[in-house]
Amino acid sequence: MADRRDPGLTLDRLEKVFHRRGQEPVVAVGGIDLVVGQGELLGLLGPSGCGKSTTLRMIAGLEEPTGGDIRIGARSLVGLPPHQRDVAVAFENYALYPPLTVEENIAFGMRARKEANAAARAREVAERLGISALLGRKPGGLSSGQKQAVSLARAIVRKPSVLLLDEPLSHLDAAERDSTRRELKRLQKETGYTTVLVTHDQQEALSLADRIAVMNAGALQQVGTAEEVYDHPANLFVADFVGEPRMNLLPGRLQPGTDGASTMVLSDAVRVVLPGAVGLGEQPVTLGIRPQDVRIVPPAEPGAVAATVFAYEPLQEFGRLTVLLPGVEQRLVIETHHDYWAAGGDAVGLRFDPARTHLFDGTSGARLAWDYRPGGPPSRPSSPATVSS
Repeated sequence: MADRRDPGLTLDRLEKVFHRRGQEPVVAVGGIDLVVGQGELLGLLGPSGCGKSTTLRMIAGLEEPTGGDIRIGARSLVGLPPHQRDVAVAFENYALYPPLTVEENIAFGMRARKEANAAARAREVAERLGISALLGRKPGGLSSGQKQAVSLARAIVRKPSVLLLDEPLSHLDAAERDSTRRELKRLQKETGYTTVLVTHDQQEALSLADRIAVMNAGALQQVGTAEEVYDHPANLFVADFVGEPRMNLLPGRLQPGTDGASTMVLSDAVRVVLPGAVGLGEQPVTLGIRPQDVRIVPPAEPGAVAATVFAYEPLQEFGRLTVLLPGVEQRLVIETHHDYWAAGGDAVGLRFDPARTHLFDGTSGARLAWDYRPGGPPSRPSSPATVSS
């Protein structure tokens, strides 16, 4: 098996700038560096317009880079036409041939390269993706989800050096998406294809990818495993973008203490004591905490911050509580147990999990490192952080 530490695909200071007459240049991709190991599935995640699809198109040879290099192993792809790159793409817009049957569409590339057993290989991949019943039909008679599955099969069947997946599950319904995602993950592991998955769907990236590269405004924001990106976001953008429901982000001011703790001042009425957050100095910061890391306690409990229920949403498996903090503009969202209940206007008390509380620089948005236990690494505590109001 290939060693994933070896570079399967390398993007070296890759850049794409669009120039339009009479307008300022648009930097779509701003000189990114990224190595995808052999056999690795990397999720390129970001909002619309962040540069991820432009990056995919440059790898595929559909866009020429303005600068930098693209390599598979030691071989540079820059300047090579798409058919010489040994790269397969499953496009979001399908790109199927209307006159051909599904089987002919899947086997088309293999037959063009005069590969043996094209039909048998096409039928095998179709069976694994659950579309064998469609092999004799033409694209015009397929649903959007079925067309996307055929596009995916056509890319997988090629046995490429690099497989590029452009929003491969976006047109599938919920049941199809779940089953296809599981099959795609299994197929990728079995085949060992070096794969780049381009998506705006964080669930898709978190569940499928070995590592995730988060992009925004043409730049990489963070590259890491799903756990690293989710649990240790590098900056405010990653913290806000990754996670559903979104992380609560509350701006305030950090005030150092003298007892091995600092106080996060969210308003005149809300002060969060952070044990171990020393050495950072007084500065504007943003406190981040995910909805599942806030605990609801009785409002009269000593040290709890008082809040007022704005709305409660029972979502069967869990509940979603939105509360108002005194003097704090942002509403706080909390994930609750499924049998919890509250009504608008109810008073509740809150405590934060200190091991899961994040601090971000108030100016740059970069993550600030701190330990909730003096001298020790962050870990899940047995008791919650002290929150006072």
